[in-house]
Amino acid sequence: MTNRNRLGNLPLAMAIASCMARAEDGAPARLDGLFPPDVRTVGIVLVSSPFDPAKLSAATNALTAAGYRANVAPNVALAHRAPPAERARLLEEAWLDPQNDILWFARGGDGAADVVPLLDWERLRARPDMRVVGFSDVTLLLNAMLAKGVGHPLSGPMVSALSYWNHDSRSWFAAMLRGAPLPRAAVDVLHRSETGEDVSGLPMGGHLERVHRLFKSGLFPSSKGRVVFLECTAKYPPGQIRQCLEELRDGGAFADASAVVFCDFRHKGPDREEIDAFLPSFAATLPCPVFSGYPYGHCPDSRLLDFRRAVSISADGVVDWNAGR
Repeated sequence: MTNRNRLGNLPLAMAIASCMARAEDGAPARLDGLFPPDVRTVGIVLVSSPFDPAKLSAATNALTAAGYRANVAPNVALAHRAPPAERARLLEEAWLDPQNDILWFARGGDGAADVVPLLDWERLRARPDMRVVGFSDVTLLLNAMLAKGVGHPLSGPMVSALSYWNHDSRSWFAAMLRGAPLPRAAVDVLHRSETGEDVSGLPMGGHLERVHRLFKSGLFPSSKGRVVFLECTAKYPPGQIRQCLEELRDGGAFADASAVVFCDFRHKGPDREEIDAFLPSFAATLPCPVFSGYPYGHCPDSRLLDFRRAVSISADGVVDWNAGR
């Protein structure tokens, strides 16, 4: 499998001209323009593993310097993980806090599976369009939001990414949140449909193991007409990746999907070779087109996915987020 990750010629600077300029002295990039004009207060939340206090301080300082207010949920600053019921309560309070214009997860890790079943979804319907940004372990919450029809899920870099994400990823983040034009990307075609037509749909998905876990729990949303993006960390060996994908397929998770896109897998060496050999053969068993090599996942150039913004992919592998604008 060849990972091309080629971006189109539309410069991100055209969409966000002044976003996050890097200082000439090599200082970290500023966060000016990271969020849309209607976002003044960023609610920083956490349902998974504890967050590094130094990273939290750096993030709040950077947001303040950029003109935003950081409203940090009480459990984010704890050195230990709060009980699941408390994490659920604090997430609900942050969601319903009228001061918060958007929720940005501090990090992933593990623990969302204990929180999602405890959420009061009817209570959260009081703010049905609340934007929630996260990925990795937060995959469980974002896709449960789709299943419940509550909130506006966006899957991509979290607060923890401030220490490693690159300029293109940050600029993409800002442009996607604004609904601005975005450059096209070329991906590899692993499996074409019988008709060879272009495909389109709203995105869903995220971390493969978490998608699999949510599917087994019964909270997985329908993939009908959707483009399923999947990524994974090196923590999960090729055998487990194979098992997750096969059980998702056999359980019908991809039966009505518009397409499946394999994104960044963090594996290296023999594990990477095994995964690269398996994915094309697995793709041929799916009833929809399958692509690979899209820049999304646990990588510095991860591209934010808006689960409410349709994406189209041509038969020859050109990803376009602008068709439905």
